Amino acid sequence: MPMLTPSQVHIDQPLTNLTVAYLQDESAFIADRVFPNVPVSKQTDKYYIYQREDFLRSGNVKALAPRTRPERVGMSLSTDTYSIEVRGLATDFDNQTLANEDTMLDIRSAGARMLAHQMLIDREKRWCSTYFATSVWTTEYTGVANADNDTAAEVTQWDDYTNSTPIEDVTLAKRTAMLASGGFKPNVMVVTMDVRDTLVNHPDILARLNGGATVSNPALVENSKLAEIFGVEDFLIIEAIENTAADGATEALGFVSTKKAALYYRPVAPGLMVPAAGYNFTWTGLENSSGYGVSVQSYSGDYLSIEGIAEELHVVMGYDQKVVSADMGVFFNTILS
Repeated sequence: MPMLTPSQVHIDQPLTNLTVAYLQDESAFIADRVFPNVPVSKQTDKYYIYQREDFLRSGNVKALAPRTRPERVGMSLSTDTYSIEVRGLATDFDNQTLANEDTMLDIRSAGARMLAHQMLIDREKRWCSTYFATSVWTTEYTGVANADNDTAAEVTQWDDYTNSTPIEDVTLAKRTAMLASGGFKPNVMVVTMDVRDTLVNHPDILARLNGGATVSNPALVENSKLAEIFGVEDFLIIEAIENTAADGATEALGFVSTKKAALYYRPVAPGLMVPAAGYNFTWTGLENSSGYGVSVQSYSGDYLSIEGIAEELHVVMGYDQKVVSADMGVFFNTILS
């Protein structure tokens, strides 16, 4: 006698759109906002790099006498590769729980959001280890107490309101990066939450606000104003919080990164012959990836029902966070005491 199964009496509703919308709405995470997103159809591939020195070389232009030809110059190419890694998390719901669920709970959507949020935290931490770390960028500074002006790689930590000069430090860093990269001025500044809170109370910053007038509530200073003061197009803050405690242990909350700042060059959009400090390669080959490298997959069937599981949800991401030009970034480490 044929028997109905749970998968035959219920049609799964797609949750990918919900999850992608949730990812877009998470302003505390900056991993997909600093560098351009490059959707790719292959999990691994190569891309071309024009050699910068060929474009910047001087001394070859000469005056032309009659019947003479200009000097010929050439250019060369190299290649680099990206490699997409796929990561994911899963949760499941048993038949009895779903049958007893109060309508307003919508545990399927809640489960998808929980998975997506944990995936976002993981991606943010990977972004920090890739782009927001020492020994990555050509130009790097270390914050110290009472920095010696003769030591180019050190700056006075910005929470020293008497001696530090954050605006001057950033101005010099941008000029240094321009020289290192052949003319590309960093146009995005990323800081941790504690650095942002320090900057909005710094006398040098307050002096630039409202014509030098005192700001009654520095916490309300808009990031767009900080971008203007530091001469960048975008000022972004790493606000993501993680719980590092094991399942069942007392919650242990903390920011994913502290006491750091960075500057990057970001083009308006990715493209051929468009340099950048970094690119986010996202794999469109994932099912329902929607161009963001994010996929929500729902599984049900007899192989799960035999264990009492009605549905299993997977949230999967496929991406590669790639440093494209180390010369186009600046990193400030331990910028607070």
